[in-house]
Amino acid sequence: MICVNKCGLCRDIPDAIKRDVRQRCGFGCVRCGSAIYRYHHFDPPFEKAETHAADGITLLCGACHDLAHGFLSRQTVQACNQNPKCLEQGFSYGPFDVGSSSPVVVMGNLTFIGTPIILEVSGKALLAIEPSEQQRTPFRLSATLHDRKGNEILRIVQNEWQALASNWDIEVEKSTITIRHAPRQIALKLRSEPPGKLVIETLDMFYGGLRITGKEGQPTAAFLPDGTVWFKVPATGATISGCGRGIVLG
Repeated sequence: MICVNKCGLCRDIPDAIKRDVRQRCGFGCVRCGSAIYRYHHFDPPFEKAETHAADGITLLCGACHDLAHGFLSRQTVQACNQNPKCLEQGFSYGPFDVGSSSPVVVMGNLTFIGTPIILEVSGKALLAIEPSEQQRTPFRLSATLHDRKGNEILRIVQNEWQALASNWDIEVEKSTITIRHAPRQIALKLRSEPPGKLVIETLDMFYGGLRITGKEGQPTAAFLPDGTVWFKVPATGATISGCGRGIVLG
């Protein structure tokens, strides 16, 4: 791969330009909606580019990126860029490799093993695991997660995660999904460790009248709107195994 083109431009795109491209494209491949993407210079192509201009860069998944170097015309890429699939359907998406054993979920300083309902608030299961439908098929992970204003920002539908295009910013790097509601303000950060482990590195959400927060290795807590602590895990943490429900609030 060419690291510097004939105009002397290196492939390192400034972070602010990357964010502009992500926001414009809806945080996923403009052709198919996959959240596993690459930055693609299309107007002009990278070989002829003198600067990293956000308007000339788009997001393509690996497969569509390869097609764009032979089987897709620049006109087709431009058309997709003008009408991104993620904005059309409202989300970008990707898979979780859950495996055929009940997945382990880490939230704050709590580890959940064999727990069907991990987080329930006001009678609604916000993070849950269903058994596999057949032998040797994956367990099914589902979730609905919000930001600190109560807006839905990510859902998991039976192992497919869907990051909403209405977010301020979503960044996917390797196996980590980071959703921000402002510069340097993380609303949610998830890390997948396949097969069968999901780590919630950062959580800051509002639902059912409660603000729920947590960071990996630190106590998960819930607060009333006035800031009063409603629930807090002891600093020592715990492993919850074989229980029907984990955290039940409201």
